[in-house]
Amino acid sequence: MADPFALMNKSLDRQSRANLGSARRRRLRDPENPKDKEYLRAMHPDFDEVMMQGNLDYRTRCKTDADFASRFLIPPIVDPKQVFQEHVNSVDCVCWGPDPGLFLSASHDATVKIWSASSGKCLETLRGHDAGVFHCAVSKSRKLILSCGAGETNNLLMWQWPQPKVVKTLKTHRRSVFHATFSSDDRQFATTDMDGNVAVHDVGSGTCTLQRQLHLGPAHGSSFCREDSNLLCSAGADGELKMLDLREMNLPQSWMLPSAVANSASLRVCMGVEVAHDGHPVYAVEFADRATIFSSGGDHKLKRWDLRTGRFWTCVEEYLGHTAPIRSFAVSPDQRFLVTGCEDGSCRVWPKDPLGASRTALRGLRQQLQQVEQDIQVNSGYPQQQQQDLDRKKTELQQVVAAARADGEQLARDGHTTAVRTLTGHVSQVSACAWQEDGQTASILSSSWDQKIQLFNISLSELA
Repeated sequence: MADPFALMNKSLDRQSRANLGSARRRRLRDPENPKDKEYLRAMHPDFDEVMMQGNLDYRTRCKTDADFASRFLIPPIVDPKQVFQEHVNSVDCVCWGPDPGLFLSASHDATVKIWSASSGKCLETLRGHDAGVFHCAVSKSRKLILSCGAGETNNLLMWQWPQPKVVKTLKTHRRSVFHATFSSDDRQFATTDMDGNVAVHDVGSGTCTLQRQLHLGPAHGSSFCREDSNLLCSAGADGELKMLDLREMNLPQSWMLPSAVANSASLRVCMGVEVAHDGHPVYAVEFADRATIFSSGGDHKLKRWDLRTGRFWTCVEEYLGHTAPIRSFAVSPDQRFLVTGCEDGSCRVWPKDPLGASRTALRGLRQQLQQVEQDIQVNSGYPQQQQQDLDRKKTELQQVVAAARADGEQLARDGHTTAVRTLTGHVSQVSACAWQEDGQTASILSSSWDQKIQLFNISLSELA
C-alpha cells in the first residue's frame, strides 16, 4: 500500500525549500543563515526550542494528535471578551496593575505599555530599553514597576508610578535578563538571566544583596514564597528547580575557613529537584505557600510539588491536556484555580485539587446522610407523610453519595487533573498569563507572540 503521507510530506518539503531559498525570505531573516540564526537566538530566548518543535514531520504530528485526542477531550471553549493590539512585535509578558482596571504588557518592540482594561486603550508607553523587553512586574504597593529584557545595557529598569519615568537603571546582569519579581513584603526583588544567574536586590537602594549561578543555561524565572519572603525558588533550562533560603546570608561563613577550603569542603544550602520535568526545560515557577510549588515545562505538563517531604520533593499532581510545552501560568489568589499558557496558542483553566475537593464534598454528603438516618430513627412514631419525606431524602442522598464516590474513584484512577475551560484566540505561543478576580468573576489576561493581548471573563460559579 502506498504511503498516504508521501504526497503531503513532499509538498511540505518543496514549499519549505522554496521559502528558505527565496530572496525575500533571506531579507527578512533566514534561520539557516548562521549570522541570522545568532541574531534570532539573541532576540528570542526560546528560539532553539521552537525550531526543534517545528522539525517534527506531518505523519508524526498526525499520529501523536490522534492518540492524544482519544485520551484528552478539549474542555468547553471560551472566546476572548476583548483583544488589545498596538505592539509591533511579539508580546512576552502581561500583568495586572499598577492601578485598578489597568494592566501592563512587555514586548520585543522594546516598550512597556500600560492599558485600560475597560476602554481597551493604551494610556502610556514606557521607553528606555535598548532591545526587546522579556518581562515586567508590579510591586504590591502598586508604586514601582520592574522591566527586564535583552542586551548588555539597560536590561533591567525600575519605574515610578504614577510618573512613568525610570528611577533606577540596574547593572547587575551582564547579559539579557529574562524575569523579574517582587517579594510579598515589597522589600526585595529577584531577577534571572540567560547565564543561569539568580540575583536578589533591595528595593529601597536597588543594590544586589545576593547573586548566584544556580542553573546551567538560562534561568527562565523565579518566585518568592507568598507566605515567607525569605524563600525563593528558580526554574531553568537545565530542567531543575532550585530553592534558596535567603536567611543563609546572615549565617557565619564557616565554609570559607582555610581548613574547609583545603579539604575541598563546601556548604550546599540549595534544595530542589534536578529532573523536575523529565529532563525538559522548566519555563515557569510559582511558590504558592511554604508547602506548595507549581512549575511548568517542556514536557507539556503543569506540576504541583509538596515540599513537606523534605529534601526530595514529591510531585502530588500533574495537570495534563496541553499539546505543546507550557510557557507560563498563573495561580488564583486563593489557589483554587490555575491558568496555563501553551506553545500551541491556547490557555487552559484548571482546578487546583479536584480529588481533594471531591473527597471533602463526599465527607459532607456522608454526614448529611447520617443525620437523616438518625432523624428517621428518632421520628419513627411521627406521621406517615413525614416518614415518607425522610425516606425519600435518604434515597436521594444515597444516590448522590454513590455518584460522588464514583467520581472520586475515577479521579484517583486517572492520577492527573484535566482542565475545565479552554481559552482560545491566539495563533502563536502564549507567553504569559495573569489572573484577577472580584469574588464573582475571574478576569484572565494572556499575551502571545502573535502581538496580541486577550482578556477573558469567566464566572467563578461556573468553574466550581
